[in-house]
Amino acid sequence: MQSLLISPDKETRKAIIAEKKTITIREGHRDYKPGPAMLCCHIEPWAVMVQIIDVRHCLLAEVTEGECHVDGYNNHEEMLKDLRRYYPLLGYSSPVTVIHWTNPQGKLVKKYLERKARKGRR
Repeated sequence: MQSLLISPDKETRKAIIAEKKTITIREGHRDYKPGPAMLCCHIEPWAVMVQIIDVRHCLLAEVTEGECHVDGYNNHEEMLKDLRRYYPLLGYSSPVTVIHWTNPQGKLVKKYLERKARKGRR
């Protein structure tokens, strides 16, 4: 089973559960493969299952505008600034791994969908 550590940031976790965040960009060439994976947080008790659908190795400068937007950034500059919180030496010529996933599942997703359905009935 593959796993990805996710930031304890509450908004990031909400976006994953709501399927608004379906990508992560990691420094270096990581050996992830399409298939099942667990997104989890080592600081907060939080985890969901996902299906990795694409893994791409490139330079940070080659991350597409679309990938920037799906990951919650308005542009490459914003992406670089945020990623440097985790990878201080990261630059546009740094190798990265872009990981796309779909289909978050688990107890937290189920609770989110139930709350959303209740709000829809009001």
